[in-house]
Amino acid sequence: MPLAPSTDRTLWDFAGIDGLQVARHLFGESIAHISPFQSLTTTLQGYPCAVLRLCENNFRVALPQVLALDGLIRPLRWRVWVARSPYLTALSLPVEPGLCWLYQRATTKPLYRLQPLLGDRAVPARLEGIALLVWHHEWLGQPRLELHMATADLPLVQAHIAKAGLGEERRAIAP
Repeated sequence: MPLAPSTDRTLWDFAGIDGLQVARHLFGESIAHISPFQSLTTTLQGYPCAVLRLCENNFRVALPQVLALDGLIRPLRWRVWVARSPYLTALSLPVEPGLCWLYQRATTKPLYRLQPLLGDRAVPARLEGIALLVWHHEWLGQPRLELHMATADLPLVQAHIAKAGLGEERRAIAP
């Protein structure tokens, strides 16, 4: 069964030579103190916001759909690109059952571990050969577990989720 995009948020990516400077400008100095695959929950112009650091100058931001990140970054004239990728999608799973299922089914490469996956952390993983980014963080005061993947892989991941019986609570997040 296809999932409708969630109305509570959208995922944005931005990166470039000035990526860290843009992140500091938007989210404050604390963003510079988190490592890759760590995140923080904050606000941006009064809206809830979750920011995941993917690498030194590359960030993924979850924002309510009413707030367009590109409109905030482009006027800064710094050397970054910002986009909502049509090739990226995410599914939200119930945290505890989702983590138990991932511990049994997903694999990681050395250095990265799913167990334990603390809050405000992400881990690159594979599920039956499908590349995922598993992000455990807070959204609107509640823990959230997300699987980020290529849009083309969505039907395969949905099938694995349905087979595991996790389908009732899953929802898609708008790219």
